[in-house]
Amino acid sequence: MHTREHYDAELTNLHQQLHELGTMTTTVVAQALDALTRQDFALAQQIRDNDAVIDQAQHRIEEHAVSLIARQQPVARDLRRIIAAIAISSELERIADYAKGIARLVIGPPKSRPLVASAALLRVGTLAQASLTHVLLAVAANDAVAAQALGLEEEQIDRLYKQLKAQLAADLATNPDPARAADLLFVAQNFERIADRATNIAERVVYWANAQMIALNP
Repeated sequence: MHTREHYDAELTNLHQQLHELGTMTTTVVAQALDALTRQDFALAQQIRDNDAVIDQAQHRIEEHAVSLIARQQPVARDLRRIIAAIAISSELERIADYAKGIARLVIGPPKSRPLVASAALLRVGTLAQASLTHVLLAVAANDAVAAQALGLEEEQIDRLYKQLKAQLAADLATNPDPARAADLLFVAQNFERIADRATNIAERVVYWANAQMIALNP
């Protein structure tokens, strides 16, 4: 295989690894939302147990990308592509951490009450999950236009999150179990951060495609 062909094959392999990590992360976010909705403690525990798999996948992408930079000394578009892969994999790993955090809150301490989520909280979670799905489609297609649309999705989630946060904070004063009420606040925060991280990924797609650094979530 010629040198360029081998290099292109390695770049393709790097982004296949990124796609696989994206699929794992999308799955774990969906599982976290499902565990919250159905109070599925077994599923929540599974999310916690599988966290190391995602960490390892992210580390392999980073090592592969650094190796490509060291061996091939890529320039311009190829270098942006590799740097974007490193940054996106890091964002995906953090998103998976937020999903794990939601799972941990669903389980709660021993003998704790069920974590009953309101329709508004589940709505924020559903929108955050959709943002992740949308941005990963933009990554796969290297679509800067689709990536920039994430800014509008994130604004909607921010508005809903602020309303939900105020409502949950007000409920703390009258809730018979303030600790679990506070846990709902942390769940909402984790979903909002998932959406934030999806927007960060969108910014990296724009950088990769157009060599432009933009702020979709200023």
